[in-house]
Amino acid sequence: MTLWIIGLGVFLGVTAAGLVAVRASEAFMQRYQESFVSQARINLADMFLFMDTGRLFFFNIAILILVPLLVWLLTGSALFAVVSLLLLAILPRKLYVWLKQRRIERIQEQLPDGLLMLAGSMRAGVGFNPALESMVQDGMPPLAQELALVLREQHMGVKTGEALENFAERVPILDVKLFVAAVEISREVGGNLAESLTTLAETLRRRLIMEGKVKALTSQGRLQGIVMAMLPVAMVSFLAFAYPETMRPMFHTPLGWAVIAVCAVMEYLGYRMCRKIMTIDI
Repeated sequence: MTLWIIGLGVFLGVTAAGLVAVRASEAFMQRYQESFVSQARINLADMFLFMDTGRLFFFNIAILILVPLLVWLLTGSALFAVVSLLLLAILPRKLYVWLKQRRIERIQEQLPDGLLMLAGSMRAGVGFNPALESMVQDGMPPLAQELALVLREQHMGVKTGEALENFAERVPILDVKLFVAAVEISREVGGNLAESLTTLAETLRRRLIMEGKVKALTSQGRLQGIVMAMLPVAMVSFLAFAYPETMRPMFHTPLGWAVIAVCAVMEYLGYRMCRKIMTIDI
């Protein structure tokens, strides 16, 4: 009788714990889906990319499940599966940041030519807003998309200065701030805005040329940082496939996991240090 009571208690306890775990997992997945979909919608809209965020979420879940399982089957190590899961979990945010930075760099490259086009239209006797519309029609994205949004805000009743300030907030680089400041000073104080934009365009073009030279001169150092960071990973991978029994304690024991964690932290710090040394602001 006592064994039946103990068994019934254990069964009820396990059942209750399972129900609590299921409800907690459902609540977590719901919050994760809402956060993922909202962040994806906002980040993609900022880059003028319009996709079905619901399908994107299910694709993300499928990747989070299938890739760690595949890694586990291929390596036989739960550590690699967990590490791959963590990397895939932070991958969307890093991808958004990379796409946004790439878009900003593209706008920075297009801005000098756009300012020259704007100045040429104004020299022909066209006002600032009509010249901006002509630039949007003849320009290339992503700069044309951002300036088209400025025109839409003006059509909705937003003042020109506020619309340009919003443009500077969406593209937080010094070049755009200088452009907005030049337009605002010309509108408030007066002066030849076309000449100001031409001078600014030439200055920005020289700055881009200088940045290109600096990147070319520091490319060897950046490549060395990448090679130094990937060389230990390549060596460990080769040893793991060539001598699996010898490397087995490193992947299947707590001490080996601790060694891998220390090596990963040191690898990351060394790579960041190399990038910091090779990063030169102009």
